[in-house]
Amino acid sequence: MKIKFPVLIASFCALALVGLCQAGQKTYTFKYAELNPNGHIMDECGDKFAELASRKSSGRIKIEVFPAGQLGDEKTMYQSLQMGGGAIDICRGNTNSLGDFGLKKLTLFALPFMLRDRDHFWKVINSEIGDEFLKESQEIGTGMVGLFYLDEGARNFFTNKSVKITDAGSLKGLKLRVPTNDLMTDTATALGVQSTPISFSELYSALQTGTVDGAEQPHPGYYSNKFYEVAPNYSLTGHSYAPSIVLMSEDVWDRVDPADQAILIEAGKETEAWNRASIERLDNELLDNIRAAGATVIEVDKAPFIKATEDVIRKYAAGLDDYVKAIQSK
Repeated sequence: MKIKFPVLIASFCALALVGLCQAGQKTYTFKYAELNPNGHIMDECGDKFAELASRKSSGRIKIEVFPAGQLGDEKTMYQSLQMGGGAIDICRGNTNSLGDFGLKKLTLFALPFMLRDRDHFWKVINSEIGDEFLKESQEIGTGMVGLFYLDEGARNFFTNKSVKITDAGSLKGLKLRVPTNDLMTDTATALGVQSTPISFSELYSALQTGTVDGAEQPHPGYYSNKFYEVAPNYSLTGHSYAPSIVLMSEDVWDRVDPADQAILIEAGKETEAWNRASIERLDNELLDNIRAAGATVIEVDKAPFIKATEDVIRKYAAGLDDYVKAIQSK
């Protein structure tokens, strides 16, 4: 079920876990938070997960998807899960932001150029490393449970009409909006960028007014938010291929019957498979659409970008070198 309009959420909202169907089985209603708007591939993945969970539970598991950041920004989503759910029970987060919440292993996936391309992405995600890292949030006591991964695509920089990123040197001194977490800020700094904190909901107007020179997003985020209208230079830097991860409040998870936990996991794995089957075709279509919308798509030599961000990898991989080697060897 999609909740398409802003809603008033009380912080003390009780979780609807205890309804009983005629057969004596529990019914559930979960609130699922998504930052991107209706029609974005990540929003569609939330819808697919909700559809599968409902079907597999004969309608007992109801997931209400709130797109377009209706329930708050990424930090707010994580904190709501940690506080026990209710306002938000499930969210789609990103591994590039979880280092700020102590998840060091998952952060490795988001390091610059760590995952080389889509084939490498899925080899790692579907390996023992992906399985191990998915459990990290619960193992270190964050109050969140990892359910499954999603592929949103590689992240690329885009800029306004007066600025083009054609090589690594083009980034120096630019004011760019990147996600407000330590990893992405450090990556931007290593590339000579002035990282400018802007909430995602305000990014379009910030680009329009020149508050920032540009930002970065995968193809779906760039196109669905119509950033090409105000920042028509789109450079295929592919500087981060950070997996998305769907997380659930651990307090909520613990109240779900084991058989229904299994339904959620199964629905999540099938959503992963649907995402994988859809995203490559979508990426190709979106790049055509981006060009058709009037944006200039710029190919770059990634080698200087990789060289410039080596210290970022060293910083975040400290003590986890064996994992880095294992990821890179896939």
